[in-house]
Amino acid sequence: MTEKLTELLLQEGASEVGFSAITPPPEYADLTNAVTIVVKLSDSVIDTVHKGPTHTYFHHYRTVNAFLDRLALRAGIFLEQAGGKYVCVPASQSIEGFSGLFSHKEAAVRAGLGTIGKSALFLSDRFGPRVRLATVLTNLDLSSGFRPVITESPCENCSACVRACPAMAISGKTFADAGINILDRSACSSHMKQAYQKIGRGAVCGICVSVCPAGKNR
Repeated sequence: MTEKLTELLLQEGASEVGFSAITPPPEYADLTNAVTIVVKLSDSVIDTVHKGPTHTYFHHYRTVNAFLDRLALRAGIFLEQAGGKYVCVPASQSIEGFSGLFSHKEAAVRAGLGTIGKSALFLSDRFGPRVRLATVLTNLDLSSGFRPVITESPCENCSACVRACPAMAISGKTFADAGINILDRSACSSHMKQAYQKIGRGAVCGICVSVCPAGKNR
């Protein structure tokens, strides 16, 4: 089943697909497996964001999120037709503070697709941070598609995002050492709203994505 779903999503335009066992939100306690869908961002667009977001980047960001939501729904329908239940986690949605229904990054890491960098971004093992994610929760057993978790981080001996962050929001610590506290999310959000109000009302930045060597080297 995982092979068929992977083939379907890749044909639909996904860049990568992964599967993992997760601890779901309390309201979906029986949905203990997750499908992670990865879509790579355009290098031509990301390369122009090294000094700040552009109108093209904001449009690309929104378009890819909408595409991911469509892919997630397609995956969910597939899972339901296979006899299971599903919930699609929106590609971009904040429910409380800076958190969504479920962490896309957590599922992606558990699926063996990459790690979390000093920027608090998910770093795909293939594409670095130049990706967006969607997650589908299900009660079906997806263990046939599980991969080993990646433990080696490309962030060792690198602080490109720390130096480039205009909000000085990136501490430089690793996720393994400091968890979510590696990033001052309030400082990041406040800077975007103040500095980039004319581009998507300050909803995006993207500098840390653009300068990351893990994405450029792929």
